[in-house]
Amino acid sequence: MTSSMPPKYRALSHLLSTLEHALEDGLIELDERWRDNEEAVGLLLPGDAALAAFVFTYGQPPGRYGVELSFPDAGSPPPAEPLVREELSLARLLGVLRTHFGLPEAA
Repeated sequence: MTSSMPPKYRALSHLLSTLEHALEDGLIELDERWRDNEEAVGLLLPGDAALAAFVFTYGQPPGRYGVELSFPDAGSPPPAEPLVREELSLARLLGVLRTHFGLPEAA
């Protein structure tokens, strides 16, 4: 994780720490558009920025997350999961992100 990243709320810092290997291995990237937002972080698939996830803590109970999923438009079938989910535990959020980005279980 880059040390030049501005401070994030503890829950997001914990999420980024949990995803550190996936970020370092280039399986997902941070979306720079959300760099200065302390209550949110954007994640995207390298080479396909249309496959993305916006993770946020504002409006969520302590220790919970919200996520908005984005998919490529070109001929994609509608997703089976809701595009916006809220009040997710860290474990449930990680499951959603693993499924969305096709990450291995250890990511």
